[in-house]
Amino acid sequence: MEEKNPFDGIKTCGNFSQLWRLTALIFLCQVAASTAVAFFERRSGIELSPFEAMIPALLATALISRVLLAGLGVSRRAALADWSRGAASDLKKAFKYFAGYLLVLICVLAVLLAAYWFLGDGLAKVMKPLSDKNVREDGLLQGVAAVSRLRFLLVLFSACALAPAVEEIFFRRIVYSAIRLKKGFWFSAFWSGLLFAVFHGAAAPVILPAGMYLCWVYERERRLPVNILLHSLINLSMLALKVLI
Repeated sequence: MEEKNPFDGIKTCGNFSQLWRLTALIFLCQVAASTAVAFFERRSGIELSPFEAMIPALLATALISRVLLAGLGVSRRAALADWSRGAASDLKKAFKYFAGYLLVLICVLAVLLAAYWFLGDGLAKVMKPLSDKNVREDGLLQGVAAVSRLRFLLVLFSACALAPAVEEIFFRRIVYSAIRLKKGFWFSAFWSGLLFAVFHGAAAPVILPAGMYLCWVYERERRLPVNILLHSLINLSMLALKVLI
């Protein structure tokens, strides 16, 4: 007897065509938001850190996601009430899965080291855009932390609250759930994780395993707050490394 799909009954995009149109709309909104941020930086002479620069794009994604879910009859008030009731349990689970994420990260690093052993300078050239991006971002974040407490609080809000909530709602609650209703776990996790990775630009090769792991957590728990809290822990640890090291 075929096992029942754990996502049966969840309201999300009805078909793949609707899902891809939604994704294209969000991508265009993010491009428009990023263009507006670049224009602001050029006119003001202020160079924003990555987490500051992504706020308009995240807000646009949040608005579109909210409109979609509200149209499907998903109650924001009921969801928030449920999240509040289970907050303590969800936080404990997030810490448990954070340990699993560290294991995934170790595996990714081991694969990269093995690839470097065999490919040498070839891999270094492929990874150079990501390396250069990380060096630049680290410098910007350290500069923000040194000169403006208010801007660094904004960075913390964006990295540890806004980005995790918006990305988990869109990539797990909407995208992964929509694909999972029709396909198996691995197919759904790969394509949702790949889309999640592509939206992160040069870091995509490293982000893909993390995206798939977040799908696995959502498959097991079917509790979006667990994913959001886990995502927050991941971003907080990454931010701490960028600023302190």
